[in-house]
Amino acid sequence: MGMSVLADTMTGPVDSRALGLSAGIIWSLVVFLLELFAGTDYGERWRLLLEDIYPGYSREPGDLVWGTLLGFVDAFVLGYVFGWLYNRLAR
Repeated sequence: MGMSVLADTMTGPVDSRALGLSAGIIWSLVVFLLELFAGTDYGERWRLLLEDIYPGYSREPGDLVWGTLLGFVDAFVLGYVFGWLYNRLAR
């Protein structure tokens, strides 16, 4: 099987929903971990950045869940739109 045949079988439309879910899961995990590590200088800087990006996100204990949820929604929408736009431009 030549490389051009292999490349042809690997291309096609992107599943926007799957891309959005993947991005949402990964980013919400990152937000979750950054909040857990916020006691360190490195984690605290990221937490302050997330406070600026996500409304209602702060240092309160319940905000770990809120920030994780906001991160999932944010990345899901971005991943979905990216997949949708890619499929439109790849036609």
